[in-house]
Amino acid sequence: MPTHAELAGKLLVDAATFFRTLGSQNAALTEQMTENANVFEQMSALLTGNPQGNLEGTSHAELAGRLLKDAATFFRTLAEQNEPIREQMNENANVYEQIGDMVTADPLGILD
Repeated sequence: MPTHAELAGKLLVDAATFFRTLGSQNAALTEQMTENANVFEQMSALLTGNPQGNLEGTSHAELAGRLLKDAATFFRTLAEQNEPIREQMNENANVYEQIGDMVTADPLGILD
C-alpha cells in the first residue's frame, strides 16, 4: 500500500504532466506551465525521497500539500470555464485536496 507521501508524489507528477500538455497547446501559457511543472516535479522528488524532510523550515509534506491544493484550485478554475471537462476537473480537484490534507497531516500514513 502506498503512503500518503507516495500518492502525493504521483499526483504532483501527474499535475506536472498536465501543465506541460497545457503549455504545449497554448504558446501564451508555455513559460508559466513549464515553470509550474518543474516546481511540481521537484517537490515530488523531495517528498518521495524524504517524506519527513524539510525545506527552509517547512516540511516537504506541508509544501506538497500546498501545491496539491493549488492544483485543485487550478482544476476548479478550468472546470468553471470548460463545460466538457467540468466533471472530470472537479473530481481531480477533490482528490488533490484530500491527498493534500492527508500528506500534510501524516506523510507516512497509509490510505484506508
